Formats: sequence, C-alpha cells, structure tokens
Amino acid sequence: MAPRGPDLTTPQKETIMKMSESGMSSRKIGESMQISANTIQKFLKRNRANNNDENTGRSGRKRFSTDRDDRVLARLVKSNRRQSLVDITTEYNQRAPKQLSTRTVRRRLYDLGYKRCAVTKKITIGEKNRKARVDWCRGKRRWTVETDWCKIIFSDEMKVVLGTDRKIYVWRKSDEKFNRDCLGVEDARSPRAGISAMFWGCLCIDGVGTITEVDGNINSAKYISVLDTNLRPVITKNFLNKPWILQEDNCPVHRSAMTTAWKTQQSIETLTWPSQSPDINIIENVWRMIKIRLERRLEDIRNRADLIRVVKEIWEDINSEDIICLYQSIPRRIEAVINSKGYITQY
Repeated sequence: MAPRGPDLTTPQKETIMKMSESGMSSRKIGESMQISANTIQKFLKRNRANNNDENTGRSGRKRFSTDRDDRVLARLVKSNRRQSLVDITTEYNQRAPKQLSTRTVRRRLYDLGYKRCAVTKKITIGEKNRKARVDWCRGKRRWTVETDWCKIIFSDEMKVVLGTDRKIYVWRKSDEKFNRDCLGVEDARSPRAGISAMFWGCLCIDGVGTITEVDGNINSAKYISVLDTNLRPVITKNFLNKPWILQEDNCPVHRSAMTTAWKTQQSIETLTWPSQSPDINIIENVWRMIKIRLERRLEDIRNRADLIRVVKEIWEDINSEDIICLYQSIPRRIEAVINSKGYITQY
C-alpha cells in the first residue's frame, strides 16, 4: 500500500471547490493544480457527504503493545525505580512471549507518565524524629510571620565543594517526586576532591545577615568565636530594642556544654529545633541559591580565596524580597510536615 501523501491545504481546498462549482471535472482540476484526479474525487465526495472540508485523521501504525503489557511495565518500574531502560526491557522480554524493543518500552512508559529523572536527595528520617517533627510543627502551627517568625534569626553552616557528584536517576511520574521510593539517601562520603570552603551565615526577615568562612573543622570554641563576631552586627542593625531568637540545628557544637554556657552568659535565647528538618530551615534554600549561582561563575574561581570571595559576593546580591518570600513560606512548610506525617517535604 502506497504511503499517504500530504494533506490538502485550505487554499487548495477553496480552489478545488470553486473549480468544481464552475463545472470543471476532477481530471481537469487535477491537471490544473498538479494533484491526482483520485485525490480531487475523494475530497469532493467527502465534502458532499459530511458538508465540511476537514482532513480525515490518520490512523498510523497499529500499537504493538496492549494495555496488559502497560500494566506489566508499570509494575516492573515500581518494583525497582532505578533500573535502566535496557534492564526493564530485558526483564519484560524474559517474562512475556511478546518481545518489545527499548524504543517501544520507552514510548509506553512515557505515555503512562513515567520519565527518567534525577533523584531528590534526602536524609532518611527515623520514626522517632518523624513524630518529633510533627509534634514541633503542631506547636508552631499558630505562629504567624508578622508576630512570631519575624523574630527568628536563622543560621547554619554550609560546605561548598567545587565539582559535581554522580547523579542517580529513577523512573517516576511528575507527581511522584517526593515519594519515598523516588528519593535518594544522603551519602555520608565526601564528594570528590576539589576546592572547598566552609561557611557560617545567618539571615533575618530584613534580609541576609553576615556570612563568614570557617577554617578547618568547627568545634565549640570556634563556633563561639563565629557567633561573637558575626551575630552582634545583625542584632545591632535589625533588632535594636526588639526581641529576637536564634535558630540553630542540632549539630553537637551548637548544643555542647561550652556553647550552651556561653549563650546563657550572653543572654542568647535559642529556638528549639526538631532533628533532621532542613526543609523547615529557610536558610537551606539560600544555600541552594548560592550553589546554583556559583555554577555560573566557575570561571572566576582558581583557588580557595576566589571561592570565598565569590560566595560572599553572591550572598550580598541576594534580594531582601527573596528572604521575605522564604519567611512567608514557613507556615506552609509547617502544614506540609504535618500533612506528610513527618516525612520529608517538597521544601
């Protein structure tokens, strides 16, 4: 069977209709327009029968796989999200009498909504910490940005290592990004060797605060020195004669006896914080902003000093409007943690 040619265009259809109404035969019209008489006849017949000149749809090649095959493929994907396309195809062909190609399997999975996506990394949250996260969020459910969260100074440490880690890919649908079997598990191993630096930073509702590099591993004495030098300017600038509370995660140096005694001596009130809760800490989003923007400036970095300089420049360029938006997202984050029963959220 010869392949079907191109469809008639709207101007061609109008010309054919005018010629036909003037009494010209299909053969004469075809010769005049260099279109086969058979095509002209079929068009005129369809137009008279249906009273419209729309082109008929093309059926295309009959689908080789069935709905049952689709269900089998979906089960294979859900059983192991990290399989390669070749592995899924091989396993299917071993089970079924019908042999599918990798291209067919890819098309069927795409039609079912599955795509190969890089995993979203996360920390595996234990049951005890999940319950603690929910309890903590329920206790803060009535807090508002205007009266409560505006008092909080968020702080954290970040390590920047130039270079990218190997990505892990999974098959998932667009609404399955944060399903537990579509998430990665945070790897405790260090990334590959490269230029690196540790930073401490803080922010408040008025914008980013101070950021400073930290040499070597951080201990209690070094952390106290960081707070003593870098926290006071933020308080003086933004909280003069106003109440404020410092937020920290549960890193050991933040909770050590030495650090706790110093904060008590300095009358620094801290916010209790649930373990394994980076999705509530809005400064984590700022660290992500910095790392994304850092990728665009790699050509400016030749050594550690360059890295520190560029990170600080990016920090200073962060808009206060972005910080306000992050503060306004906190009540939504609280609800998200409660709704997810303490599991990791999209934030």
